[in-house]
Amino acid sequence: LRRPDEIERRIGHSVVAAIPAAPVLEHDRGYEGGIAVRGARNANSPAAEAFRKLRTNLTYMRVDNPVRSIVVTSARPGDGKSTVAVNLAAALDSTGAPVVLIDGDLRRPSAASAFGVDTTGAGLTSVLAGLVPLEDAMQRPEGFHNLQVLPAGPPAPIPSELLGSRAMRELVKRLRGQGYVIID
Repeated sequence: LRRPDEIERRIGHSVVAAIPAAPVLEHDRGYEGGIAVRGARNANSPAAEAFRKLRTNLTYMRVDNPVRSIVVTSARPGDGKSTVAVNLAAALDSTGAPVVLIDGDLRRPSAASAFGVDTTGAGLTSVLAGLVPLEDAMQRPEGFHNLQVLPAGPPAPIPSELLGSRAMRELVKRLRGQGYVIID
């Protein structure tokens, strides 16, 4: 499926947003792209506007049962999952609602580094293993008032077991009761 109309016809749901290619979103090795919705230079770019449209559309979906937790995924590495997760989290931050971005790519984490937070200490793996309280692992990036980032944490021997655990379900349930949860 390559075009929005093909997706809508085959799946039976509307496309929520389309993110255009943009220089600010391009990434070098080890870096998953920039934050298009921040900074005067990019604030009015087509990419920034697309992320704001995505934010708005998600905000008004299912009014009776609002979307609170969102997993950003794709079939292949390099498709832009982290870039979308980071920019969606930044766009949601500007609404004033609490947002938590979880760097859930436990094999190749990169979302947290886009915000310049410490990615070498405690994180998701530490919280799920019961080694540290959630509050000690989350970080607020500079310049963001409503966003907190939960880095991936130390490498885990079997990441899929942690991500599929009851502890992960409980964590997401707890966080979405407080605001938006974006999982890369």
